[in-house]
Amino acid sequence: MSGAKIGKWINDNIVFLVGIPLIIGVHYGWLKLQENPRLVPPDQRKGLPLVEDENEVEDWKKTVLPTAYSEDLPRPLTPGCCVRLKGFVQPTCSRFAVNLRCGKQSDSDIALHVNPRLSQRYVVRNSLIGHRWGVEETTCISKLNLARNKPFEIDILATESMFFVSINGKHVCGFVYRVPLAKVKNIQVVGLVKISGVEYTTLNSYPQSSPNIEPYTVPVIEDLQIPTETLEVPLIAKLPVGLLQGWQLEVHGKVKILPSSFFINLQEGIQMWPHPTVHLHLNPRFNTTNVGKYMFVRNAWTNGDWGQEERCPGVHFSPGSAFVVAIRRSNDHYAVWVDGKLAGEFKYRTDANKVNALYIQGDVTIKAVCIRTKATDACFTKKQKQISL
Repeated sequence: MSGAKIGKWINDNIVFLVGIPLIIGVHYGWLKLQENPRLVPPDQRKGLPLVEDENEVEDWKKTVLPTAYSEDLPRPLTPGCCVRLKGFVQPTCSRFAVNLRCGKQSDSDIALHVNPRLSQRYVVRNSLIGHRWGVEETTCISKLNLARNKPFEIDILATESMFFVSINGKHVCGFVYRVPLAKVKNIQVVGLVKISGVEYTTLNSYPQSSPNIEPYTVPVIEDLQIPTETLEVPLIAKLPVGLLQGWQLEVHGKVKILPSSFFINLQEGIQMWPHPTVHLHLNPRFNTTNVGKYMFVRNAWTNGDWGQEERCPGVHFSPGSAFVVAIRRSNDHYAVWVDGKLAGEFKYRTDANKVNALYIQGDVTIKAVCIRTKATDACFTKKQKQISL
């Protein structure tokens, strides 16, 4: 299974494993739940709304960021509910936080703590339960696109199992529920920001399309030419006419030096929520317990869950190396070729005619993607494989 099972409710509490659940259904491996070494004793932590940098523990006792906004939610959050904040980052702001709290008292539990740190260029997520901070999550799938002296817009979407957070129209991270969603009663913003508006709305899909962020369209070509446009990862791209039988989808990329994993999805829809049907999920994994032994996983997401994984050794990919993946559609299966060698075949579990999107995420850079109307090995030639990345 390529997705993380979220947990189980027991007596109104959640028992869960802590991983790095960036989006539902992505395999990143499990992390052992450990005591957070940065926890501050409750008698010293009460009333301090923000987790500071690791070397600033003493400052926690001295500095309390100003409250920019605090308001009770107009209605309980349910899957599909979105809290949208619009504001302005003041010139001297180094960090701020958005807290979804279980009450408006200063010592209320915090179900979600979203803490953009402008100087470090990342976003911390955490929860505060019983005056104790949990384990921080810091991995993001997109760069932090916030700047001082600029306006911003943050969307926090409640789904069935986790919060999704987007900043200025781009999905940044997710956070699995550690507190029942129904307990969230209040929203608070602290830090040197000005809040101009807070909206409560219901979304049919996430992230919301923006005229400034148009999904990439994969070109369909008939010659041997390869586009040389470096593409941002995560990459969400439209397949204008799908992937027809006899056609070939190519991905030209390079694995990062210290990879954990990456994946390539052929899917139905460009949204992240509701979870799209994934017709083909290709997932090289480098974070296995045996160093140097990698896995190449194939799967599909149908009817609300992952199916049975198909695994083989991941000898086709190595850290720091360029690769060319060619996905060829046959009459009843996809054939996956990597650098001129057949890496595996995957029988259809869904209607392949409904594929209309490509999604790539993880520890990889992408130089080009394209569709050819005829399958060819020309993309594997030495000249084309060694594209500068």
